[in-house]
Amino acid sequence: ESDGSSISYQTDRTDQTPCTPDDDLEEGMAKEETELRFRQLTMEYQALQRAYALLQEQVGGTLDAEREVKTREQLQAEIHRSQAQIEDLEKALAEQGQVIEMNHHFFLIFNFIFQIKQMETEEARLKHDVQDAKDQNELLEFRILELEERERRSPAINFHHIPFTEGKSPLQVYCEAEGVTDILVAELMKKLDILGDNANLTNEEQVVVIQARTVLTLAEKWLQQIEVTESALQQKMLDLENEKELFSKQKGYLDDELDYRKQSLDQAHKQILELEAMLYDALQQEAGAKMSEILSEEEKSKLKNAVEQWKRQVMSELRERDAQILRERMELIQHAQQRIKELEERIEGQKRQIKELEEKVW
Repeated sequence: ESDGSSISYQTDRTDQTPCTPDDDLEEGMAKEETELRFRQLTMEYQALQRAYALLQEQVGGTLDAEREVKTREQLQAEIHRSQAQIEDLEKALAEQGQVIEMNHHFFLIFNFIFQIKQMETEEARLKHDVQDAKDQNELLEFRILELEERERRSPAINFHHIPFTEGKSPLQVYCEAEGVTDILVAELMKKLDILGDNANLTNEEQVVVIQARTVLTLAEKWLQQIEVTESALQQKMLDLENEKELFSKQKGYLDDELDYRKQSLDQAHKQILELEAMLYDALQQEAGAKMSEILSEEEKSKLKNAVEQWKRQVMSELRERDAQILRERMELIQHAQQRIKELEERIEGQKRQIKELEEKVW
């Protein structure tokens, strides 16, 4: 019977589920204590057997039947008590292994829950980024349409760029550009100077000649100013076109970022579904059901409140960070819009100035 109990004990020991690293020390101490008690009981049982054999040798056949029966009953009672203690120890070891296994399953399930919460938080952040990108995209599209509409409604000004040649009068260049080639401005100015000094002319005729020469000189200066203003206006319009192209490129970048965010959002949602499926499978197992029975309603409520509190804290931090990013991007957009508005106002003012100069010339 001692050998059978020892074999049963050893078999139960080898069937135990391996403990986690955190429980190695506690499990080792429990096993050492159990083995020590088992060895003590075994030694006591063997000592009783030796004492019984020695007693039989000393008294021989003179031991009466009643005393022999009483001694045998005492030994049997000791044996039963020892076997009961051994069974209790084996049962305690088995229950300890089940508790360790249930703790392991509980750790896995809690890890699944934590990963699901993380993925849900990531999904919410990606949704916010996608919405932010959509809003910026719509703002850029509206701004581009506004610029195109303003350009369409603006009065058409066809500038004929006439480069001034070195040593050549701007008025002469303009006359040639308009098809008047039989007038030489330089010769005309000389003739007007000569006529202005001609004594045969009346005072009124001399004044008319001098005024005509003055008008031609002023017209030449106005043409030079128009040339400078036209160049500046063309440069401003070129800058405006470049900024428009920059907005279009930014819109393209935002479209690409929006597609990337959507893909990340889909991937995060897929991972959440996978984790939820794994958690459902774990809860359907026997260990998950036992763990649910072990936890009290108060413990379940505390766990749920802790998870909700952690979720609110994370969401608050994410909203604050996203709001900061949104404010920075809106400031950049407002700065760009203000810059475009200033350029448009300057262009409109230069257009009005050019019209006034042209009206004065003609």
